[in-house]
Formats: sequence, C-alpha cells, structure tokens
Amino acid sequence: EGDVACGKGPSLAYGPAIHNMLLKVVEDVAEKKKINIQMRALSRSTGTDTDSFAYANDGCPSVLISIPLRYMHTPVEMIHKKDIEDTIQLMYETLLVLSPKTNLSYL
Repeated sequence: EGDVACGKGPSLAYGPAIHNMLLKVVEDVAEKKKINIQMRALSRSTGTDTDSFAYANDGCPSVLISIPLRYMHTPVEMIHKKDIEDTIQLMYETLLVLSPKTNLSYL
C-alpha cells in the first residue's frame, strides 16, 4: 500500500475510485502551499465512503485524503496534531482553487 507514518503529513491514495485529475489538483495545491503529503496505492476498494461517491449513479470525482494514525478503532487510537492541521489546510486550500470551471476531464 505504501509507507505512511504519523507526523509526515496527510496521505493521498491512487486507486480505482480515485479521480486522477482531481488528485493532481490536490497534489499541486500541496506542492504550492508546501504541505507535506504521503502517497499510497490501492488495488481495489479504499475501504471508505470514497468508493460510494465514486461509483453511485453517474459517479462523482473523488479523492481520498487520509490522516495517518495508529491503533484504529481502539481506546488508544493515536494521531499526530500536525497531520490534523496539515489535512485541514490541504482541504481548505484545495477548496479555494476548485470552481465550476475547474477542468477534470481526462480528454
């Protein structure tokens, strides 16, 4: 899947449910704003609601931005504060560049 660690920034995924053009927008924002990101590859489902968004009805361009964590679904789940801040910043900055004129076409 990839080497994703706490404290090294949000994780972006490549996979069947991920819209590559939208992913490129998010990657460009991270580079421009100097937000560290980590990449991982998924061969099938994301295991998240991203799959539903991507495939329901006509589908919706979807990207998966994850916060790295340890011990998921346990009482001692751990997350790095900087990863939360960077994820919020990445999502915010991405929303600022998206508009109805954003070209997400593969053609």
